[in-house]
Amino acid sequence: MTSDANPDAFLALLTQSLITDAQHDAVLAHPETATLPPLPSPAHALAWMRMRGLVTEEQQDAALEKLEAATPPDPNLDDAESTAFDADDLVELAGRGITHEAIESLYKDGLIDAEMRDEALQQTPVVGTVPAAPAIALAWLVTEGLLEKEDYEATRAQVANEPAFAMAAERQRIVAEAQVLIDADEQAVRAWRNQAQRARRVGAWKFILTVLVVAGGLGWYIFAPASVPACDASSTRKTLNSLMIRAAMDVRMRNLDPSSRSSIQTPSVSSMREVGYRKPERVRGCVALMKQGDSTESMAYTIGPASPKGDEMVVRGADVAIVEARFGHLDADGKPLYNAEPIGREAMEKAFREGAAPLSMRSSPARERLRQRADSGLLTRDPDRSREIAEIELTGPCKAVEGGVGHACPLVIEYNDRLLGALSGSGDNTIPVTGEFTFVQDNGNWRMSDDFAQTFMRKVVEGRMNSLGVMDAAMPAAQPLPPPVPPSRQSR
Repeated sequence: MTSDANPDAFLALLTQSLITDAQHDAVLAHPETATLPPLPSPAHALAWMRMRGLVTEEQQDAALEKLEAATPPDPNLDDAESTAFDADDLVELAGRGITHEAIESLYKDGLIDAEMRDEALQQTPVVGTVPAAPAIALAWLVTEGLLEKEDYEATRAQVANEPAFAMAAERQRIVAEAQVLIDADEQAVRAWRNQAQRARRVGAWKFILTVLVVAGGLGWYIFAPASVPACDASSTRKTLNSLMIRAAMDVRMRNLDPSSRSSIQTPSVSSMREVGYRKPERVRGCVALMKQGDSTESMAYTIGPASPKGDEMVVRGADVAIVEARFGHLDADGKPLYNAEPIGREAMEKAFREGAAPLSMRSSPARERLRQRADSGLLTRDPDRSREIAEIELTGPCKAVEGGVGHACPLVIEYNDRLLGALSGSGDNTIPVTGEFTFVQDNGNWRMSDDFAQTFMRKVVEGRMNSLGVMDAAMPAAQPLPPPVPPSRQSR
């Protein structure tokens, strides 16, 4: 039976003009509506509607834009914005398996008490877009500060000292997995603090210049020759030098502090070399070193036709890891050695992007202002590389998973990390995310495996830490997990 609170939650969305009468009618007609638990807020109602396809993110954005443009100002605007932004957060949690089911599982396993459960249910979505993940949920409770670290450590010590039995094995597994994530988060926080201090020392605008050139903001600059110039050809060097001048000018123009403009130096490029040449596409992959003051950064770029059959050539900024993977594994004919067999490159990329879409960190208005600030000016960004997942490339062959449940493919992903971008003030910060991801076939179509959300988010955390100077050796090692639960144990 529907909770008395639920009609009010959905009616609040209607009152706030976030949904239409037709969408409200669709809620009432949905077979799940009558069985929903009490919804803590209108945001929970909106998040549920989005996950059930009753309203899309685009429709939500359009409703907000209409409210913002209303004259006179709509009195429900503030409430609507709060509801929409909270719903975004809930949808993001749903994509990580941090849901009511995960919280209830932690409570049933004795890892949180009733008070913590009730508080957590107010902060988490009713349903998820991936299976419930109790370990991720427990780590989230600790890192978000909902569960006091002292209380968690007491529970962790208790679990570690429990005698072996079925429930203890499950509790130990959850705590062990959660601890890996908590350790990674703590190291990342320390690294972020160090990065923030560095940004203050060198100046935020100088840091933005590095991001513009190295991390995907390299503007396009077309030159004339019909053949593909070498990575270190004089025409290539001239083009890159022009881009460096434009990049420095762009940053100086947008720096409102005249006294610090002189500290923004024009980068120089050296050690230009070719990684590989893909003959069918007529594209050359190159790497170089970019020096700015006392700092030296690796950078990458490609040289190829502006259009597939055109003669004009263009230099495009690229990610070093992507260039090394895409151009470093070619056969004698300049064709890729790895093509994601038996999935196929196109199907592989489609499945990955669809699997990652629910995990996307939605841009807040503040982040969008930072992005516009970094994108405006003399340089033009490649729109494809402005996506959160800019590029995906194989680093080896896909292999059948033991048991025949799918194929695991080693990938490198060029990831525009909005969290690090917010810290640096650049809008986005591009990091390489590397790992092995499993694809399974479902009714003839390929999709990501059920553990994708957990795997991908952990790899993103590793990528952040590495980009901030926390090398792989400093990453928290995955703790040995307890033996699996005996088959005789009944599922809850």
